[in-house]
Amino acid sequence: MREIINTMKTLMEIIFNHIENWDKFWFGLIFFGSIFNALAEKSTYLSSMANISLIAFGLGAFIGLVAKYRGEWL
Repeated sequence: MREIINTMKTLMEIIFNHIENWDKFWFGLIFFGSIFNALAEKSTYLSSMANISLIAFGLGAFIGLVAKYRGEWL
């Protein structure tokens, strides 16, 4: 039982460290990706494109990656 608890603590530490180190990426992916996706769905031209959600969230992830490596937002 003690081993399971230690494993869970280690797993939680890994997850929280990952979130702390990649916070700008996740914010860009989720927040900006959602905004771009909503705007694309409202657009007459963009909503007819295949995989527009993938493109919108990919753009959000790209902005998050740039912010992570620059250390600040655009």
